[in-house]
Amino acid sequence: MSLTLALNAAVTGLSTAQAGLDVISSNIANVNTEGYTRKVFDQNTLVLAGKGAGVQVSQIRNNVDQNLLQTMRTERSASANSTVLNTYLQQIQDTFGTTASQSSLAAKVSQLAQDLTTFATDPTTATGQLQVLQSGQALASTINNLGNTIQQLRVNADREIAGAMSQINSILSNISKLNDGIALNQATNRGVADLEDKRDVALNQLADLMDIRYFNNANGTATVFTTDGTTLVDSSPTNVSHTPLTIVNPTDAYAAGTFNAITVGIRDVTNSLRSGKLKGLVDLRDDILPDLQSQIDEMASALQQQINLVHNRGVGFPSMVNNVTGNTKFLDPNTQTVTFSGAETNVVLFKPDGTELSSSRLLDAGAINFTNGGTLASMASQVQSWIQTQDPQLANASVSFTADGQLAINLGTDGFGIGFRDEQTATKGSTQTDVSVGLDFEGDGQIDKSYKGFSNFLGLNDFYTSGPKLTEWSSDFKPANYTLTTTSAATLSFIDTANVTGIAGGTITVNPGDSLKTIRDKINSNAALQGTITASVVPEGAGERLRVTSVLGRQIAVTQQGGTDAIDALGLDLTDAARSQSLKVNQTLVYNPAAIAHGKIQLDPLLGTYFMANADNANALELSQMMTSQVTIEAAGSLAAGSITLGDYASTIIARSASQAAVTKTNLQQQRDLASALEQKQSQLSGVNLDEEMSQLMIYQNSYAASAKVISATKSLFDILNNLID
Repeated sequence: MSLTLALNAAVTGLSTAQAGLDVISSNIANVNTEGYTRKVFDQNTLVLAGKGAGVQVSQIRNNVDQNLLQTMRTERSASANSTVLNTYLQQIQDTFGTTASQSSLAAKVSQLAQDLTTFATDPTTATGQLQVLQSGQALASTINNLGNTIQQLRVNADREIAGAMSQINSILSNISKLNDGIALNQATNRGVADLEDKRDVALNQLADLMDIRYFNNANGTATVFTTDGTTLVDSSPTNVSHTPLTIVNPTDAYAAGTFNAITVGIRDVTNSLRSGKLKGLVDLRDDILPDLQSQIDEMASALQQQINLVHNRGVGFPSMVNNVTGNTKFLDPNTQTVTFSGAETNVVLFKPDGTELSSSRLLDAGAINFTNGGTLASMASQVQSWIQTQDPQLANASVSFTADGQLAINLGTDGFGIGFRDEQTATKGSTQTDVSVGLDFEGDGQIDKSYKGFSNFLGLNDFYTSGPKLTEWSSDFKPANYTLTTTSAATLSFIDTANVTGIAGGTITVNPGDSLKTIRDKINSNAALQGTITASVVPEGAGERLRVTSVLGRQIAVTQQGGTDAIDALGLDLTDAARSQSLKVNQTLVYNPAAIAHGKIQLDPLLGTYFMANADNANALELSQMMTSQVTIEAAGSLAAGSITLGDYASTIIARSASQAAVTKTNLQQQRDLASALEQKQSQLSGVNLDEEMSQLMIYQNSYAASAKVISATKSLFDILNNLID
């Protein structure tokens, strides 16, 4: 070997050793730096003209396992998903309480039942009346609070989604800039390891927010995309966006188009998210929280219907009714017709002492003389005419429908009261039985829906009131694979306040085997309904519901021509959504607790006339028994339909929520443990080990010293040669 080659080998060795020492120094200095990975120094033998000429630096690279990194990010994404679910469900638990809590929904139902039982023992006491009123209000307030909390959490989730957009866009922009830097450095043979570390940190942050996949290109850049293949970063970052709602209602749903989409560029990825914080927030907003909301709404609906049915059978004497407006809002009383069957309705006028002034069956040809199939307005007119003739003081009595379609009765005097009693037969004083009321929505002679009890049908003596969403109808909860179970095709019609006999041309034909989505598409594709009626299929629990909504905010109804089998099979009716938020005790009772219907209209067998008694507790007993009896509950969210007491249903809601929260908490812990184990394994592989670095440091120090000795020896040889020449 020539002295020149020896010197060159020594110099390159010295330079390479110095580079190795620099790498080790950097590793040690960044041992606690977040995201820093151990740098590995690679060197190659330098060969010139077939002869060894020393060593050279090959590359300085990160010591990472890309497959392990991808797995770790997948688990981090799942952990972030579980974290956001756990956070929200724990807030739900704080609101719902436990079945043993005195402030829980179940406890409030139990308290109302207990107070009704106490009230039934002596309905004349003001204390008992107030207790029933207060416990009824407390139960309604609890249901209101649950419904409002759920919707506020949906608002929060939607806002968090929007907030995550700015984070994601910032991360994507950072990744793109790092890609540019890596590509430039790689092209100019400069180090890229530190830039790759920073990009890995950014990819970790992105994985926490959403599910991602990526691959490295030949120029060192990374192409990042979602699990479904939507590109996030390639040559440039793609903008991610979402506009949140300021107010969220129970009927709002992404499937119905009320929530804005999460878009990557122009592509909607809302339903294609698979993991990460975003997926958790979308699931909460569109699935988990609406599931709970539907259960609370079903609870409110069942409570209202069952209590009102019984309460409307009774009276609250000595507090007589002489001026009342029903709570039911009819679409058009001048067109809609009614038919009574199965029992007879008696309209009774009372004197101040609770004895009968006069009475008439609604269908009595010699008195009120309403004919089945007449309009609601004509029924009101005939009742009014009859009342006005019963006493001079009643000459100005009024019975009519308001502009909102509610029946309003005003006797025009405090000297008399009015009540209603449904009886099994036309024989006065026969067994009290709820009359069946058939309502024809568009006046075509076809009964579209049946109701129980005359007073209950009109909402004349309700205990609970609510503001139903009159602009929307929905089906029962249906499994995701549901198809229409009718035996033949049926024609559905749609009416609203501007088209009381039906929207012209706005009919669709539904066939056996049609899915909810098929029916939705038929409604939305009907040209006559566009701009007036829209339909959507909204997921709920493991199933879905069909929703029909007025685009113009009008009260609507859905009817079937020539029958009701398709309507019945679908369970189409006014939606119960949002009922929990508007449930309250009838304001009439709030102002006058003595009006709580504790007794019934009874017949004096000796006089053959009706009367009311102050100490009568017959209806109070029925109310108390109803609270502990099984009632029919429709399927809602993850809870199946069945017969159950209201208290047990409330407990089931709480238990179901608690179970869901507990499962989520367990899943979170498992996910965190797995992600932590993978991060630890990655750290063991990629992290800086001081003992190992010190060992490498000694090797490079020795190499540096050896190269220096070669240089020193070569210098001595050059000196000898110079001396010989001289």
